[in-house]
Amino acid sequence: MSGILSEQVAVVTGAGRGIGKAIALALGEAGAHVVCLSRTLSDIETTADALKAMGRKAWAHAVDVSDSQAAQEIAATIVKETGRVDILINNAGIVSGKSLLEIPDEKIELTFGVNTMALFWTTKAFLPEMLRRDSGHIVTIASSAGLVGAAKLTDYCASKWAAVGFDESLRMELREHPPGVKTT
Repeated sequence: MSGILSEQVAVVTGAGRGIGKAIALALGEAGAHVVCLSRTLSDIETTADALKAMGRKAWAHAVDVSDSQAAQEIAATIVKETGRVDILINNAGIVSGKSLLEIPDEKIELTFGVNTMALFWTTKAFLPEMLRRDSGHIVTIASSAGLVGAAKLTDYCASKWAAVGFDESLRMELREHPPGVKTT
């Protein structure tokens, strides 16, 4: 099966459900081979099976991308399995939907770990090889909540504001390198 992304390798965090699953399947339909990451193996195995049914290569790895060491280790495993990564979709995200005083501290830390810190860890893991090849694309999934605050979303909005700033800053940094690595 060919397509606009024929034979490219994409990594999608949070690929087990919702937007991440939809992105992974759309990448497969466009011809990409897809590495599905999530903390829940059963969810991403379902996504990987659907990709394989399309005739795409697909891998499923349970990993907590908010853990910098785990992100580095899974990146090494992925490159060993696939040979390279052309596209990184930083999609993993969580939301509490509670007022600030109702959110347990550990849930706030988890929200920032998954929605913000994981962006740093996964990008730092895959970007050096993309720069070496002068080819790649890093996509940061944010939200309108990254531009406008909302009640009962203090942790989510703040983490997505950070995601918007992360992507804008990364794009500026990449201007200092050859033009082959892009961000969205």
